[in-house]
Amino acid sequence: MKKTKKITAKLPKINLPQVDTSKNVQIPLIGVIFFCLLLAVSSFFAGLSWIKLKGDTSNNNTAAKNTFVAVKNNKPEFNFFVMSFCPYGNQIETVIKPIFDLIKDKADIHPRYIFEKVADLPSYCKQTSGDVTQCAAYVKSGYFTTESECQKTVNEYNKSCLDEKNYLKIGNAFYSSLHGRIEANQNVREICAFNMNEDKTNWWNFVTNVNTNCTSENADTCWEEQAKKAGFDTNKITECFNTQAADLIEKEIALTTQYKVTGSPTLMVNGISFPPESAYTEAGDGTLKIGNKVIKQANFRSSDAIKEAICASFKKAPKECKTEIKEATANTGTNTAAANSGSCN
Repeated sequence: MKKTKKITAKLPKINLPQVDTSKNVQIPLIGVIFFCLLLAVSSFFAGLSWIKLKGDTSNNNTAAKNTFVAVKNNKPEFNFFVMSFCPYGNQIETVIKPIFDLIKDKADIHPRYIFEKVADLPSYCKQTSGDVTQCAAYVKSGYFTTESECQKTVNEYNKSCLDEKNYLKIGNAFYSSLHGRIEANQNVREICAFNMNEDKTNWWNFVTNVNTNCTSENADTCWEEQAKKAGFDTNKITECFNTQAADLIEKEIALTTQYKVTGSPTLMVNGISFPPESAYTEAGDGTLKIGNKVIKQANFRSSDAIKEAICASFKKAPKECKTEIKEATANTGTNTAAANSGSCN
């Protein structure tokens, strides 16, 4: 057999055996080119569809007016500041519970409570109750209709303000919460209960029971039954209240002072306020990008949005973060997204 020569010019004519065309089909060159082009176009659109299914992050970037910039660590700390009988605080607790049910202790989901400390009661009351000698000016400014109405209101408030029974008194210090002494008492009891168990499931049951069945007027007599239903030893809660209240309250005051918290609810993930104030608009059309999701203003305080903020704060998010939390209905009959607006200050 002759050696094959390197082809550099015109191909010689070669006689090949006849091919059985019933078994093989010859495709013209133009057909090959068209088929390749069709395959390339199909692959492009298939890839585009896959991107859309996974979430088009470029569209998310352009749609969002603000971005939640997370501080990442191995176990994010989510603090939610509330008062035990603030209705907006109770709503946000209903919103947060499904997040705890999903993530459990993979994140530090921690309630914080807002207290007020009064060191000198007479000075405090004089400062906050108004001055009867200024009633003429108050009437002129439209705060009251008549001077006599002003004087009556100021005197009644001052009398109530000076009544020590309206405060939780420990030593020489007076502590209160926005809705009164009983709320301050319940704040402490809920802190004590939270600190008792590593598993916080019982605490969430306790708080849900109190939110549903007790008020800022009757909690001192109502709480015990709710705690027992949740599985707590009420004697231990009472002992904690009697021996640790001042230390626990001072710790909460230090945190609210550090973060300049005044309203319930206030949410913070690894020390970052959520949602950021800059994300809100007066028109209500604000948007916030969290990870790969864009959240509308109406849903800033929804369960799934808060979960996304927590999950964005993990160095390595757990698998639970892939689960979308469907909105539940609060015990009040309102959608939990209602907790998106309003606060107790």
